[in-house]
Amino acid sequence: MFTEKEREVKELIDKHVQKVGKCLACFESCFEAYFLGEFGKAQTIHESCDHIETEADVQRREIGDHLFSGAFLPIERKDIYMMTEFVDKIANKAETASDVVVYQSPEVPEAYVKTLREIVEIIMEMFRIFQDAVNLFAPYDALQVHDVLAAIKEKINSIGVMESEIDKKEEALLITIFHSDLPLANKIQMENFLRRIAEISDVIEDAADRLYVLVIRERI
Repeated sequence: MFTEKEREVKELIDKHVQKVGKCLACFESCFEAYFLGEFGKAQTIHESCDHIETEADVQRREIGDHLFSGAFLPIERKDIYMMTEFVDKIANKAETASDVVVYQSPEVPEAYVKTLREIVEIIMEMFRIFQDAVNLFAPYDALQVHDVLAAIKEKINSIGVMESEIDKKEEALLITIFHSDLPLANKIQMENFLRRIAEISDVIEDAADRLYVLVIRERI
């Protein structure tokens, strides 16, 4: 069973994941506003991304303070904090991608926008599944009785499949970009923008992997 301190940490983890989800949604909105030509709106949304990312940082430190005050066993604290750091990196990557949108205003040919949108949609779905998996994280007895571990594992496997799908789309689009007639500077800018977006999916997968380690340890 979770102790009172451990329940407090779990509540903080859930709130932190929700906050990071808001930052990710901010990036998606900034991305869409830019490609709809609503540059002022994109700038305003980007400022919200900055504020939300800062709030997520504060929550991450709060989780660390609770852990170091004695919640969970020492070996579990490390796993929890590592997962929290990866979750926080999702917000960092989302903010960085929105920075590129607003500060660099990348010139993206219309032919490439569809694939970029597809990648962002998959990223958002990956995070929704990850959030569901975090919500399922429970004390030892719940994992045993309700076999939550199997459900979490299924969600994490789905995240891995989607991350691989993004890798394939990223690779195909990069090949198309560098075989196009675009000036080299535009190709490099497009590559940078694409990689900034795809990196979000990498960190979501990392966070999911850390969650799985944590759940396995709780069940043993």
